[in-house]
Parts: sequence; structure tokens; C-alpha cells
Amino acid sequence: MSIFCPKKIKSPIRLYDELKCARQQSGASLGSLAEKTHIPLKYLETLESGHYADLPKAKAYRLAYVREYATALNLNPETTIYKFTQENGLNDIAQIHPHRSIKNFPFSSIALLLRNLLIAVLVLIFAIYLIWQIKGIVTPPKLTIYTPLEGSLSSRPIAIVQGITEKECHININGQDIMADEQGNFTTLINLSTGVNTITISATKKHGKTTTEIRHVIVQSGGGN
Repeated sequence: MSIFCPKKIKSPIRLYDELKCARQQSGASLGSLAEKTHIPLKYLETLESGHYADLPKAKAYRLAYVREYATALNLNPETTIYKFTQENGLNDIAQIHPHRSIKNFPFSSIALLLRNLLIAVLVLIFAIYLIWQIKGIVTPPKLTIYTPLEGSLSSRPIAIVQGITEKECHININGQDIMADEQGNFTTLINLSTGVNTITISATKKHGKTTTEIRHVIVQSGGGN
């Protein structure tokens, strides 16, 4: 019959105890190590006390301090860093340094807001331009006739047709093409006959939309030559 004898398991040595023991064995004081490693004395004391939350709130600083301390005591830096992380030496550190997060957050947010605002403005400008182009295509051109007036009387078998329309419009009066100037002004003479004469003036855009105005001119019989 075998007899079970309980065996006391030795607790592993914590890193802070290991660092303190190694320093004491080397005969170095915390002050001398602070001068050698350029690590503030209070942080060396923190490493040896195990109160890692009192170290700087930056991962890079903590790992650099542990590495420098291990090197100064002739310990393996990578092993020491591994033990430090396993003993929750970095657990209280956020992924982004708090000061850096506070500093960068407003600027990144403003940059994102400005970028989105710029995109929105460009989209709006493009939409307005597109609407303006479509409106220009589907809207008939403006056409204003100065002379003759509707229903006017004339003693002469001729009439002056004068008006204005939009630029680059094609003008047609009673089937006859008329040239307009660069501003859209046009003037021409139309032969009339005795009685009621119908004058049809049309302005057509290059996209095909047309505006038509009609004037009736009455030529009295017995008009002079």
C-alpha cells in the first residue's frame, strides 16, 4: 500500500522580488542605478514594490524602464519583460495614451468633419450645376417682341420686327431665318399685304425647345407707297 505524502509546492518568485534580490546581490543602491539607467528613483522603487500602476501611463516608457533595469542587473531583458507583462504590468494602460487621445481626438474629428463637409459641398455644387443644365435644356427660351405691337394699324405694307431672345437661339419669322447678334437682339423688315397680317416669330434653342410669339398687324387699304 502506497503512502501519499503531501509536498509543499514552492511559490514562484515574483518579478519585483527578483529585481530587488538581483540588485542587492550586485551591491548596487537604487540611487546608483537611477544614475546609471537615467530612470527616476521613484520608478525604480515602484518596480521593486510591484505597484506597477504607479509607473508612467505609457507602454513604451514602462517597457523601456524594465529593459534598462534588467540590463543594468545583468538579467535577460526579454525574459524580464515577459515576466513583467505576465504579472499584469501593462493591464492598466489603454491602447492609446490618454494624453495623446485627448490631444488628437478633436483634431481628427475636425479633420473628418471638414472632409465630409467638403464632399457635401462638392456634391451640392455638382447637383446645382446638373439641375441648372437640365433646366436650360427643358425650359423654352425667353422671347420679347418690341415691335410690332399686337393689333397695330399700319398705312404702309411693311413692318419692322424687333425683339430680343437668349444667346445662340435660332430666330425664324414667318418661315424666314433671321440672324441675331451676340446678345440675342434681332431686327428685320417684313412685307405686309392689305388687311390682317399674321407675323409668327419663333426662337429655338439648340436642344429643340421653342418659344413662339404671334403679332397681328392690320394694313389699311389705300396706304401710301
